[in-house]
Amino acid sequence: MDPTSDYVRLWTRHQAEVRRYVYSMVPRQADAEEVVQDVSVLLWEKWVQYDAERPFVPWAIRFAYLEVLKWRQKQAREKLVFSDGLLEQLNGRFEEDCPLNEARRQALDSCLGRLTDQERKWVDLRYGRHGAVKEEAEKSGVSMHKLYYALEKIRGQLLTCITSSLRKEGWNEV
Repeated sequence: MDPTSDYVRLWTRHQAEVRRYVYSMVPRQADAEEVVQDVSVLLWEKWVQYDAERPFVPWAIRFAYLEVLKWRQKQAREKLVFSDGLLEQLNGRFEEDCPLNEARRQALDSCLGRLTDQERKWVDLRYGRHGAVKEEAEKSGVSMHKLYYALEKIRGQLLTCITSSLRKEGWNEV
């Protein structure tokens, strides 16, 4: 397969996870976005070193951690910069949770695939764009209350499905 498309496919799929990681370590949105951009460039530059037999997210997070440390060094005079010790603790916690989070993400993907087309549409509306649920309610003639009630039921179904899937895979901490 083409290395460029492999990279783009994996980066597109997992960029949100890397972004969440960076946001947990960098207090300002603009700074976090800059770090995420730097990470994406660095990952592409190092792409030839990536071992496709290993998970992408931990590999990408390692580079993100190094970019956060670089950003912190540049920001050393700022008051809102986390200490090295706190960054190490946050990174350690992330590394501990990474396998479980990946299992959760895979279970969520599988469980979302079990929803009806209408349920999936409502989930996409709710989490895809601000105000889309209200627009859907007006367009379809269904009250917002009913839509939100349906979404609450769907979230409950997804939670049950994810928990069940994780337990089947041997995860006790779900």
